[in-house]
Amino acid sequence: MTDDPVHAFLRDYAAAVFDRDLPRFLDLYADEVQVFDSWNRWEYAGREDWAGMIAAWFEGIQDVRVRVTAKDVKTWHDTQVAGGSATLEFAALDADGQPLRATENRLTVLLRNDGGTWRIVHQHTSVPVDFQSKQVVSR
Repeated sequence: MTDDPVHAFLRDYAAAVFDRDLPRFLDLYADEVQVFDSWNRWEYAGREDWAGMIAAWFEGIQDVRVRVTAKDVKTWHDTQVAGGSATLEFAALDADGQPLRATENRLTVLLRNDGGTWRIVHQHTSVPVDFQSKQVVSR
């Protein structure tokens, strides 16, 4: 992985999730971040709003570690803005580090360079849904 802003975000995101480190996770996001999420709500407006959802998620995974793996990563950036997309696999691991279950979603992010610190200003996650069954489509 190169250290462009999107790859750095994905690396730091995965580490914060694995450690269930809420402050480190939230530091990846701008105060005014807009998040379109795949779970529970359509939109979270601002880091404080997003923090409530992430805190609840981390509380709900206290019995496992979650390994986040980015696949199909595509990125672009200049000196002030960056963007990218990826497929993220979230694998719950048992105490021995063996996968118990996993799920995937798609991620698109936009980052802004604020004085040398890159932060997410917009994040969009999604999963494809079959029109007929209304079920998530797996790869």
